[in-house]
Amino acid sequence: MIEVIELGKSYSRRKILEKVSFSLTDSCIYALVGRNGTGKTTLLTSMVEASFKDFGIVKIDGIPHHQMQAREHLFYVPDDKGMFLNLTGEEYLKFIVKLYHRTEDNILPQIEELSQALHMEDSLHDYIANYSLGMKQKNYMMAAFLSGAKNLILDEPFNGLDPESTAVLKRLLTEYRDRGSMILFSIHNLDLVSNFCDRIIFLDKNRKISMTDNAKNYEELEKLFFEKCVE
Repeated sequence: MIEVIELGKSYSRRKILEKVSFSLTDSCIYALVGRNGTGKTTLLTSMVEASFKDFGIVKIDGIPHHQMQAREHLFYVPDDKGMFLNLTGEEYLKFIVKLYHRTEDNILPQIEELSQALHMEDSLHDYIANYSLGMKQKNYMMAAFLSGAKNLILDEPFNGLDPESTAVLKRLLTEYRDRGSMILFSIHNLDLVSNFCDRIIFLDKNRKISMTDNAKNYEELEKLFFEKCVE
């Protein structure tokens, strides 16, 4: 569960987010949509990094996000996939397991299962620097699942994935939600949103937040998007 209270962020004198408030509950998948440049990545980064926002309060499972304890309740996959390039895929996964205080011996079967599902079993000994965008995406998503964090925040997690990998990731995210977790992801693809996620968060043209249940109807979603985010 994540609670955001009057979050604000500006660049120079330009206000990007002003007094943004909302709550995200457990056992739910949320899709964050909005036009390019409205501040989706800024919102996600402000939720994750306490020093990034200008003002406001963010609580992760009731813990203020500036406290170290909150880190174990949250895993963030940014859109920028340029980190940890000097590690192999396996080294990065084992680093995350230790960082989140998971028991490595008990987690090895899960690494094997995830790597097979995402066709990464033959690539884990390669350096992340040599991965394609899709391979980096899958490796960081594997780390998210292995962390055991109750809250996942994912910036464009389907970028670079082929249709098969997209279908597998949707299944893995649904299973993770069904174990009681909250998942928030940003996305540009309305077609994918229309058949996946429980609730939709619109960051509208005025950079205000509104939420709706996912009716799983593309025409209805497209209409809502243009009403809230464009017109």
